[in-house]
Amino acid sequence: MVELQHRLIPTPALTNFVSINQNIAVSDFDSPTFGSIKSVVKADLNQDQDGLCAYCECQLAANAGQLDHIKPKAGKHAYPQLCFEYSNLAHSCINSRTCGQKKKGGLLPIEPGIGCNAKWLLSTNGTIEPVLGLTRRQKHDANQTRDMLGLNNDSNLVDERKRWLGNALAILQSNPPASSSFLQQAPYRHILATVL
Repeated sequence: MVELQHRLIPTPALTNFVSINQNIAVSDFDSPTFGSIKSVVKADLNQDQDGLCAYCECQLAANAGQLDHIKPKAGKHAYPQLCFEYSNLAHSCINSRTCGQKKKGGLLPIEPGIGCNAKWLLSTNGTIEPVLGLTRRQKHDANQTRDMLGLNNDSNLVDERKRWLGNALAILQSNPPASSSFLQQAPYRHILATVL
């Protein structure tokens, strides 16, 4: 997962929209009026996330994917008051087996943010697994978050992580100083860092 740090000053268009619309409702998020603002917010989040999906870390163009609510805006675990909060939004890929579409209205035990990958490691076969030494609760949270996001569900995603891990290990072995710059540019860089 991306160790997401939202910008301190949210997208001005979002702030302006919220201030103008005093009686804003969750349904307004999908309104035509908010559509153009979504594009700007998505581009800002894409920049905050270094062009990666917040959950699976695949490369994601600024105009692709969807805006996802980290804490859901509707459903059993709804936080409607956070619907238009920039810090509750993430840029996610569109894949019915993974990420925001798989999570739907679920509440993640581990959210994208600083230290979010501390309980996982990337295995040599490309799957994401809990690290050893976790408490029972920590292991449950790690497994539940991974499974809610389907991070091991898509064989193409697993294969891509395995390939990038192989590349990272080859660079680390042949040219250790280059591994740092490789990691800064690689997709899956946050989960790769759990191994390197």
